[in-house]
Amino acid sequence: MKDLIIIGGKAPESIALDLGSYRRIIAADSGYDTARRLSISPDIVVGDFDSTALSAELEAMGYEACPRDKDDTDAAIAIKASCGCYDLIGGGEGRIDHTLSLLAAFRCLSAPQRWLMASDSLISSSGAISFSAPVGTGLSIFPLETASVTTHGLRWDMDGVELSSSFISQSNRTVSDTVSVESSDLVFLRFFPEEFPSVRFC
Repeated sequence: MKDLIIIGGKAPESIALDLGSYRRIIAADSGYDTARRLSISPDIVVGDFDSTALSAELEAMGYEACPRDKDDTDAAIAIKASCGCYDLIGGGEGRIDHTLSLLAAFRCLSAPQRWLMASDSLISSSGAISFSAPVGTGLSIFPLETASVTTHGLRWDMDGVELSSSFISQSNRTVSDTVSVESSDLVFLRFFPEEFPSVRFC
């Protein structure tokens, strides 16, 4: 089983996740506010509580904030508290340094299998993945570090293309009902949130 982590930053207005399938739900700081908005009850809340509007409520529940002067971000603390296999909600459209530190945490700790934000929906994969989607579904593919990628079913298919911070596959689209992606290392598949519900992964 995997965990669900909810962090600060913009998140979807609603979610369609089977909450009962998660081992544990972990909220980090203002991720607790997001959880409350989504009617999710976390099993544990971590962080320094400097951005939540509900710190008094958390303290009344017995949670103790960690020091604000610390080496780890609240998101990293949540990832460390997880089993290492998790889906992530939040983290969207925030400060660029927060985004970069989140990607650094993915590299050092572990990356989410699914990442849901207000304006982005991502799936991570290392190895082979296939999915079905309506023809014309847009997606981008980018690696966490570097990866050799081969695809079938896209408008601009790749055959062993090296993706890195210097080159990503941006604004591609499906031309087949079924698409396959093979990668030598971890990559993210980014979809528009409005198209993501129609994508079914195999």
